[in-house]
Amino acid sequence: MTATPELQPKFVEKRTIDYIPPSERHGRPISLLFVWFAANSSITALVTGALMTILGNSALWSIPAILLGNILGGYITALHSAQGPQLGVPQMIQSRAQFGFYGAILPLVLALFIYIGFYATGLVLGGQALGLLFHVSPQIGAILFAVFCALSAIVGYRWIHRFSHLPAFLSAIVFVWLIVVMVTGDMGESITASNGFAMAPFVLGVSLSASWQLTFGPYIADYSRYLPETTSQNATVGWTFLGSVLGASLAMTVGAFAAFLGGDAFSGSEVGYITDLAGKFGVIVLLAVILGKLAGNTLSAYGGFMSITTIVSAFTKQNHLKSYTRMLFILGVTAVALAIALAASENFLTVFQNFLLFLLYFMTPWSAVNLVDFYLVRNKKYDIKGLFDPNGIYGKFNWIAYIAYLAGVIVQIPFMNSAIYVGPIAYLLNGAEIAWILGVVVSAVLYYLMTGNLRRRVKAAAA
Repeated sequence: MTATPELQPKFVEKRTIDYIPPSERHGRPISLLFVWFAANSSITALVTGALMTILGNSALWSIPAILLGNILGGYITALHSAQGPQLGVPQMIQSRAQFGFYGAILPLVLALFIYIGFYATGLVLGGQALGLLFHVSPQIGAILFAVFCALSAIVGYRWIHRFSHLPAFLSAIVFVWLIVVMVTGDMGESITASNGFAMAPFVLGVSLSASWQLTFGPYIADYSRYLPETTSQNATVGWTFLGSVLGASLAMTVGAFAAFLGGDAFSGSEVGYITDLAGKFGVIVLLAVILGKLAGNTLSAYGGFMSITTIVSAFTKQNHLKSYTRMLFILGVTAVALAIALAASENFLTVFQNFLLFLLYFMTPWSAVNLVDFYLVRNKKYDIKGLFDPNGIYGKFNWIAYIAYLAGVIVQIPFMNSAIYVGPIAYLLNGAEIAWILGVVVSAVLYYLMTGNLRRRVKAAAA
């Protein structure tokens, strides 16, 4: 689908889920460093880091848990980035090549939950920050913040890349400075004294960090798809990985330390607590929080709108999306996220933890199938027209992909550890969370083994 050019201002992005032709390709891969640093160094990542100490990790042992989880999850997620320049289409529409034209609707719906969920949680925290800055209630702040996010998503791709430089630089400076504040003086002594190790909270912390990265999987190629097809794969993946891991690790470390030091004073008033830590520089912290969360929430609004567009296009068969329809889709995603945010402000940390773990169980098998198909089965070669044709080479449903995907979900059940359900093996492991690892491995191996005939046909065609 494309927006009708004559109805759309030049500064607003024209394309949505359709292929980006070579004449419209532009940019350099280093821009991905700023996009993903800005999206990951947000107040929502800070809250994820807070869960490290809330769930039982010591302050110091939260650091390796954060780093290890972000590196493991970040590498898997960054591999999706190479798909953008190679294919020139959004991330989730690529699922049609694995799951089929209509079969891809299931992962698209799951991705839509991710977009709306992260959008809603971002509005809660962004609303806190705007409320403090403008001396209004957090609810009014969330409404104002939703307006800013929707407008950014409506303008689209170029604005997202250009704007990300500002929150990336500001967040880096502010979060490094907050860490320095917390590790000096009496606070630093408290953090240093908290160095006990417990295996189950540590493994759960690694899993939470990995889940943060892995749930970005449906986003990644959306922001590299305009890069020229000749763009280096290593550069695309490398800059995405570096921005994601550095940004998230920095924000999560701030969150882990702040939750340890603040206790009840931090929980429920995360933005207010770190602002108070900054003292007279609190306004700068608020600006970093607001701009960083605006960058991340814009990605969720943008991705949510494209997921809805892809789902609708499967039934309408329309190849063009009028500019006002594009805007209405974005506003619709925003309205749903805002309604959730206004209703879910209480006990936010608990709700967010459950949300992250739930998404992890269902999205890691999808990511495994998608990456194995791209790198090992089809060798990065796809029929782009076939992605938009229900009668094309990818078919309507691909049961091989569904079997591999569902196997990856089912194998996790005994190992799950969430507020909704705790599996029997998770009990034996004292709550340690390893289900996501099994989901990745089982789906990846099973999909590869079941696509032997397809791999042979691909190899023969290449020869």
